[in-house]
Amino acid sequence: MGVLILVLFGLLALASANGCQSSLDSNSAFDFGTGGEASASDGLPTCDGVVVIDVASEPVRVPGDTDLFSSASPICGMSVGRGGADAVVVLQDALARCNRESVSVDGEYGSQTAAAVMGVQQRAGITADGEYGPATFQAMRWPTTSTSGARTDCVAGASSSAVVDGGSSALPPTD
Repeated sequence: MGVLILVLFGLLALASANGCQSSLDSNSAFDFGTGGEASASDGLPTCDGVVVIDVASEPVRVPGDTDLFSSASPICGMSVGRGGADAVVVLQDALARCNRESVSVDGEYGSQTAAAVMGVQQRAGITADGEYGPATFQAMRWPTTSTSGARTDCVAGASSSAVVDGGSSALPPTD
């Protein structure tokens, strides 16, 4: 019995470390949730890093879910105060370089970044809530850089199924 309790508390600690909240529901069973993220990107993992995908046959760096317990994926969400610094920098760089938005590239998803995301969303005709998620990911234009770093092109039409790798890239850094 004691071992079962230790295992249960271990699972609770692991879930909390990964951003989940747990509680007892009305049936005295544990309810594991992602509490605190009631938004349009609810249920999506937080973008915590960078993944490289193919867009129009070009490698492109985009925000992604690079959590240890998931495979690298561009399907993730960010909002004010929510998002890893590397993921936010890649988003802000794309907003400034390819989407005609005035935003500082500082790694903080604040009100300026939310306003820039909202501008992209409005132009694309999608819900303009300032939160980054799959619809915004597909609506945006993303910078590509030649391997020499000499020129930058912007491409659209990102597909979440075109993951190249989990972030290691021959592309030069975008900062």
